[in-house]
Amino acid sequence: MDNFPAFADFILVLLFGIVLPFVSGIRSAAVFKEMPHAFDSLTKRRFYLGNSFFLFLVAAIVLVVWLLYKRPFSQLGFASPADIGKKIPWWMIALFIALYAMDILHSIFDKEEKEKTINSLEDQTPFMPSHWKDLPAYTVMCISAGVFEEIVFRGYMINFFRYLFEGVPASSAWAVVTPAIIFSIAHYYQGTKAVFKILVLSLLFGMIFWHSGSLYAVIVLHFFVDFISGLLSIYLSSKQEEP
Repeated sequence: MDNFPAFADFILVLLFGIVLPFVSGIRSAAVFKEMPHAFDSLTKRRFYLGNSFFLFLVAAIVLVVWLLYKRPFSQLGFASPADIGKKIPWWMIALFIALYAMDILHSIFDKEEKEKTINSLEDQTPFMPSHWKDLPAYTVMCISAGVFEEIVFRGYMINFFRYLFEGVPASSAWAVVTPAIIFSIAHYYQGTKAVFKILVLSLLFGMIFWHSGSLYAVIVLHFFVDFISGLLSIYLSSKQEEP
């Protein structure tokens, strides 16, 4: 694409990829530390819907800029792999599912890890759902995160860094790694372990997008990661409440 990246793209990447996520992370860390028990069900549902609307606005701005520059939406990832002469890397998807399933099972059946996960729900991620009544609003946020974050951090940013690093050795690797690092570090308030897990998942998402040229698979995977994490949170919260 001849008009990519333009000056507006540098502004959007700086704003949506670095400034807003890190400012939000700092504010979240402060709030969680000062009032970790203030997230009742009503507050959580408001948080989910408010966050969903924010993600929608960010993705909408990116899409509007993309449209104004008359760029093909297939380049952004809105195409099936077959339509653009690519294939879905099923082995990467299988690897992702296997790693995630192992992590979930470890969190449930390992007693020490289970205690650590429960403690992190209280201290670092008090916004996670703890009752079934939280699930509908949380599901809306899962859908929003799956669609809108993948548009921004995979479809948009991988393309941005792909063209930015053009001519640099291992440019394709840098194009995938850089957004993954930005995305994972922006979740630092969830703890070092969570940042590492998110980095691994983000790298696999980026590789799947790079090889397939499509956002559809990573959107579905992203949704299920967040949704299953919510179910796990509800399960562990119920265990914590048992005498």
